[in-house]
Amino acid sequence: MVQIFDGQKLAQEKEKKLQEKVVAFQKKFGVTPKLASIIVGDDQASHLYLGLKEKAAKRVGILFEKKAFPAEADEKEIYKAFKDLNQDDEVHGIIVQMPLPKKFDPFWLVSKIDPEKDVDCLTPENLGLLVSGKPFFLPATVKAVMEIIKRSKKKIQGSRVVIVGAGNLVGKPLALHLNNLGATVTVCDEFTKNLGESTKQGNILVSATGVPGLIKKEMVKERAVVIDVGSPKAEVDFEGVKKVASLITPVPGGVGPLTVVCLLENLLDTHQLLP
Repeated sequence: MVQIFDGQKLAQEKEKKLQEKVVAFQKKFGVTPKLASIIVGDDQASHLYLGLKEKAAKRVGILFEKKAFPAEADEKEIYKAFKDLNQDDEVHGIIVQMPLPKKFDPFWLVSKIDPEKDVDCLTPENLGLLVSGKPFFLPATVKAVMEIIKRSKKKIQGSRVVIVGAGNLVGKPLALHLNNLGATVTVCDEFTKNLGESTKQGNILVSATGVPGLIKKEMVKERAVVIDVGSPKAEVDFEGVKKVASLITPVPGGVGPLTVVCLLENLLDTHQLLP
């Protein structure tokens, strides 16, 4: 019997614990944790996702500030916003909503965030710690995927993991972290030939490409854990793959809700704000 992972339920459980942590923080320090966001352009999906983060933050009692810039904004203007947020003692975490308009280089833009306020683990300093196997925290989506693997009871050490998608937000950091934990990791991208032959080797299969309907039943190993990071559309053929998988994440309601709450956990954990 396949286990259909309920990310919404786990996210709600985590939010209740976060509410308690926020109250404890307020009592100890006399201030409320605050998350600031920067969004550039008018991509509807990006604004929708940021809105979900804002709502979740408010539900657990975290303050949320949004700085929105038009796509034609000057980089210097955005850099100044980063500088102001870095210097603001009332701001404990900063995020940049991806994707950015094409004229912006995400690496250089994110590198302007103070690493101590980089709750998405995207700055060169925090990524370097992840590479070394000594991260203070994990990128929110990577943390969400690790939570799902943990609950699948699938052993990581010695397991063969296949990640489809080599992006900087999910694929690369996830591969590094799993490799550091002793998994044998294969990363596939658009240049991988005979993709199905590779994916069928995975005891754990993660798809994070942005390509809807990419993973079919015949590409999945029997009893594999299948994690679909697709958003807003599923990358895994849910109805077909659930017939062979031991665990599968739905879209929506799988990785997405868990990623949001993991981001908020990072806001507190990164600074060790709690007793």
